[in-house]
Amino acid sequence: MTETRIDTHPGPAEGLRARLDLFAAAFVDGVRRLVRPPRPVTMPVFALFPSWAEWFCAVAFGLALVLAGMAYLDPFIQGSRHLLSPEQARFFQIVTDIGKSGWVLIPSGVAILAILAVMPPVRRFADRVVLALCARLAFVFIAVGGSGLIISIVKRIIARGRPRYFEEFGALHFQFPSWQASYASFPSGHSQTAFAIALSFAFLFPRWRWPLLFVAAVVAFSRVGVDAHYFTDIVVGSLWGAWFTVMTRNWFARRGLVFLPGGGHAPMPMPRRRLWQAFATFGRRLRG
Repeated sequence: MTETRIDTHPGPAEGLRARLDLFAAAFVDGVRRLVRPPRPVTMPVFALFPSWAEWFCAVAFGLALVLAGMAYLDPFIQGSRHLLSPEQARFFQIVTDIGKSGWVLIPSGVAILAILAVMPPVRRFADRVVLALCARLAFVFIAVGGSGLIISIVKRIIARGRPRYFEEFGALHFQFPSWQASYASFPSGHSQTAFAIALSFAFLFPRWRWPLLFVAAVVAFSRVGVDAHYFTDIVVGSLWGAWFTVMTRNWFARRGLVFLPGGGHAPMPMPRRRLWQAFATFGRRLRG
């Protein structure tokens, strides 16, 4: 009498389904951690303007400053562009593309998906280090992508004409709403991206904060140099990118993610030895 052997090893379809289930569970768990209530030991939320009346006055004052800058400062700076030397113009053309969000969003997004796909289930401390690295990538991705998504919508609702229309219509030329790139001047998306990238990495690597902010400022000013934006466009875009990144860092810190809870919001330590160990662990999981 012969025994019938039943193959208990999962086939390709079952293995793929199991891997997708683990990926979905890891993704859902990450979202839950991100939206969970703040920890009780964290510092209270900093309220810049406690009352609605103060918020209204601050917003009104800010809008007045922006409109005054559009009416008086932008025409003056735009009329001074001829003072740029050919070497300065070429330099701005080179550095301005650093402000494209794809430099950060594509590699960080792919890395996050790859980690969530191959790391679960978590078995060792090295696996948790890889997931901690994934949380840092998620912080950068949300800071840059979130602020960029909002500003992309706002700038098309406001629909301010690019400086190419300055000679014909002046600096206060709007065609709202418009989804044409020629009417997407205010605020500057490149400036927002430059400062979101610079601040997010500065929060993770505090020693490099001043060089990073300097590069972000150069990228922002390059948008005026290449005649793509007015001065007020880059100021508001830079402030929005910086503010959104600060709020994202505070959100993560209050939930014990990436940053230590408390007033300083210092990044959680990740020694270089642990970082290389995380890369090695991820490489082994990816191969096998």
